[in-house]
Amino acid sequence: LVAEDYKDLADSYKMALEGRGHEVIITTNGIECQRVYKQYTKQPDGQIKKHFDLVILDQNMPGMDGIETAKEIQKVDSKQKIIFITGYGNDVIPKLKQLTNNASVMNKPFTVEALLAEVEGWPVSKLREMLKKGFKEWDGHTGTSVPVGPSRTG
Repeated sequence: LVAEDYKDLADSYKMALEGRGHEVIITTNGIECQRVYKQYTKQPDGQIKKHFDLVILDQNMPGMDGIETAKEIQKVDSKQKIIFITGYGNDVIPKLKQLTNNASVMNKPFTVEALLAEVEGWPVSKLREMLKKGFKEWDGHTGTSVPVGPSRTG
């Protein structure tokens, strides 16, 4: 489950992850992400069914930021693994204390290889091996988390 308000980034995460065989659901903000998470995990009898291996959250989103979204998700499942993808890692890291130990931070910009390594839990040795082969040879995608084109703040 991915919550990213910038469509081009969300689409690039989805393409790269699905290219590696992952099933991906995209949401555009924290409120929608929280709703989708509950829809897929809460059963009619009130029981929780683990559905998502991972939740990827942008920190700065309209409506509800990543930390607040993560808190709500971890109220449903305290063991849910969460990765924050943000350009504001120094602001997010101290706030991780509000969550369980299943949260980590990736600072923008980063390569798609780094995202896949984090999502799939590769050891450093495997990441180095893949980088030596050349990203295009082993996955067919290339790029970073920084979109090309007009600024999203403009």
